[in-house]
Amino acid sequence: MELKEGMYVRTKYNDFCNMVAIRKMDEIDDDGSFWIDDYIIDTYGDEQNKLHEEDIEIASENIVDVIKPGDYVNGYRVSFKDNDYAPFVQCDYPVQEGTTNHYRFYEKEIYSIVTKEQFENMKYEVE
Repeated sequence: MELKEGMYVRTKYNDFCNMVAIRKMDEIDDDGSFWIDDYIIDTYGDEQNKLHEEDIEIASENIVDVIKPGDYVNGYRVSFKDNDYAPFVQCDYPVQEGTTNHYRFYEKEIYSIVTKEQFENMKYEVE
């Protein structure tokens, strides 16, 4: 994959990355490593904002491409993604028993994302 400044990336678990997150590439160095707009946590628990191509699962100029079902967009859980004509993610929101609202978010309407892996790491389960 050819990485370019301004692309969105979805990181992957590996020997370096300890979290799956979506970030934007700010700058690419001559050695092929690149800087991201916000840090990730490495396997040592340290904050890092410089990655390499092997740390990336998906890279795209369209943020919809790096989102997967189960992620959270604008606070809603993604149930479906379509990349055919006008890429969007669909989020379902139950409003009452047996009734569900469906929200579609297109690229320009997406302002926050939490990956399903980040959500699992952050949640607190009540016993």
